[in-house]
This record gives sequence, structure tokens and C-alpha cells, in this order.
Amino acid sequence: MGREREYFFMEGHLSSTLENRAGTIAEEVDAIPRDQFLATPVDDIVAHIAEGLRVEPLAVFPDSMTREQTETKIDLSLHGRFAKGYEPLLVPGIKVIISLPFTGDPSLWGMQPSRYTTDFPRGAIRENCVEMTYAVASDDNLQKLKSYLDENIRLIHQYIEWQRPTVEKYNECLAIRVRTAVEARRRDLQKHEQLAEILGIPLARDPRAPEMKPIQLERRIIKPLPPPPTGGYRPEWGIPETEYENILTIIRHEGRTFEATPKTFAVHDEEEMRDIILAHLNGHYKGDASGETFRRNGQTDIRIEMEDRAAFVAECKIWRGPKSITEAVDQLLSYLTWRDCRAAIVVFNKEVAGFTELLEKTGPTLEEHCRFMKFLPTEGPGEWRCVFRSKDDEARLVHVHVFLFNLYV
Repeated sequence: MGREREYFFMEGHLSSTLENRAGTIAEEVDAIPRDQFLATPVDDIVAHIAEGLRVEPLAVFPDSMTREQTETKIDLSLHGRFAKGYEPLLVPGIKVIISLPFTGDPSLWGMQPSRYTTDFPRGAIRENCVEMTYAVASDDNLQKLKSYLDENIRLIHQYIEWQRPTVEKYNECLAIRVRTAVEARRRDLQKHEQLAEILGIPLARDPRAPEMKPIQLERRIIKPLPPPPTGGYRPEWGIPETEYENILTIIRHEGRTFEATPKTFAVHDEEEMRDIILAHLNGHYKGDASGETFRRNGQTDIRIEMEDRAAFVAECKIWRGPKSITEAVDQLLSYLTWRDCRAAIVVFNKEVAGFTELLEKTGPTLEEHCRFMKFLPTEGPGEWRCVFRSKDDEARLVHVHVFLFNLYV
């Protein structure tokens, strides 16, 4: 019986090969043009590079094997059977080609895992299949062919399983290693070129305002990067994370006050609810000559604006089904905002008795939105922190904190 002599899992050490691959992370990060790098969210860069360096583990599918069978001539002198010196001894035989489909990175077929034996599987790679070729004399025991095939497939399975832990560990660490490189480059750009990712809109707190209890927050596909800004990257207006958290604390405090005395506040409509929250926000921050840091704009929204773009927007809505949430998100994303705009949606339930059902519907409704990116950690029940992509620019992110307060009496 003759077989191809191409051995798998013998060309290089898997662990060192993967480590060398990970060693290119810094080069990948530095290769992104400066303007594109600074204008693209960190998470997008991390996902883009990590996905490009990810290694898909091998998997084979014996249930989908196919067979090709042809007549051939077997030279028995090559196998020590009836050999007469070096003269060929040709007899009728059968040539069988077995194709075993696989998925995963083809380069892994050459990589030796840390654990191995002196027996290695054999075959050849043809597109997305392992091709195993056998030849047997017509008068030979055909059961031998099946025995060889079964043993070869067993060895393939065994080596794939020995590879798997190393590959999975490599993939799990990729995002962390890429993020470290991305953040290091951002720090270098900020240090050497004295750039800030955003220009902080100064929010001067009123020293007479009552102190709010600080919030204790737990820090918790290959997609092409968005193109660099046509006019080059420039820092943009925004509000610091600390002030965003303080604004949310004030809104949270007001909402819970409403919940504690629902009869007092349930009589108000969306615009009146907005004005109550607006008054309290402006009671905590000093405004400019107009006396207001937070301003009305439209019927239900509250804004901090700079140069005709919003750096903070809050929408106040009455619950009228999940569509209330979707409409509020659509409205937020339709505004002209700065990059990394921070926003809030405050929804009041005045008419539905089953508040638990509303809580269960809100998360999936947000996640189903076509511009939704991900959830971030939140304070607790009745709150959701989301990141959405702006409609006018894929690189512009809107951070939206959603509150749902129960005023049903």
C-alpha cells in the first residue's frame, strides 16, 4: 500500500510562531496614519487589529468526507513484496483519494504543539480540504485502507486538540496586548505633540450647591477603520468624564425623588419634567452671561453647546412603549454633536402598572437599534449605559445613559 509522505505539524513550534505574530502588534498600530489613528475610537482600532491577527483554530469534519476512486498500477517491488532486485513488479490496484473538509488557519497544519508523539498524520492541503491518497493492490486486504484512514484521522484530531489551548490563549490575550500598544501610542502623541483628545468645556460648579454622593462605578469582527478626517484631525469640544458622572448623579437624584413622591410629579408632562431637571442642573453649575450652563432646545431636550454643536444632550420622555426609547435615540443621533458626545435619556413611566416588564423591554430595545455598538457598566437596575455611532460620521460616538423612573400611581 502506498501513501503520500507529507507530514503535518512538523514545520515549526506553535507557541514561538504565535509569539512572533503577536510581536507585530506595535508595527500594526504605528502603521495607522496619525489623523486616522486619533480620529478613530480606541475600541475600533483594537477590534480591527486584533481581528486581523487572530488565529482561527483548526477543525475537521469527517462526516463530510468525499472519496475519489480510480484504477492504477502498484509497484510491489517498492514495498518489499515479491521484490526481484530493482526491477518493478506492477500489478493492478486501486487508488483512493479521501478529502476531509476543515476550517481554520491553514498555516496551523505545519505548527507543532508543545505536546506531540513520534507519530504524525499525513496528507496534503488542497484548498479547504485535507487530501489523503492511498493505493492498494486489487488482491490485497481492502480493510487495511480503512485502518490507515481511521488512524490518520485519529492523529489529526489528537494534534488539533493539543494545539487548541495554545491558540485559544493567544487569541484571548490579543485584545489586551493591542489595547496596551494603542494607548501607549496615544500617550506618546499627547506628550510629544501636546495634543488632547478633546477640549474640555469648563463647567464651574456652584460652591453653594449641595454635595452629591460620588458614584462608585466598577470599571469594566475584522472591520475596516473609518477614513481619516478630510481636513485632518483636530481636537474637539467635550465634557470630562468626571463632570458627566456628576451630571448623571444629579439626574439620578432627581428621578429617585420623583419616584418617592409620584403623585406630586406624575401630573407633569415631558416639557415640565425637563424644566424641573434643567433647573436643578443649573443650580449646580455656574453659567455664562446668560446664567445658564444647560439650555433648553426643543420641547424635551437639555443641552450644553459650543460652536453650534452639542457636547451634552439629555432627552426627557414619557413611556409610551419601546418606541419611546427608539425615538429618543433617533432624536439624539440626529443632532450635530462633537466627537465622544455624552448624552442621557430620561424616561418616566406614568401609565403602566407592570414596571418590571418595562425594565425587561428596555435593554433589548436599545440593543436592536441599528446604530448601537455596545453596553457599558451602569449604576444599577433601571439604568443602561450605551455607545451609539453618530449618523453623520462613523468615528463619532455618542455615549448615552438611559434612566427609566417609575411614577405610576
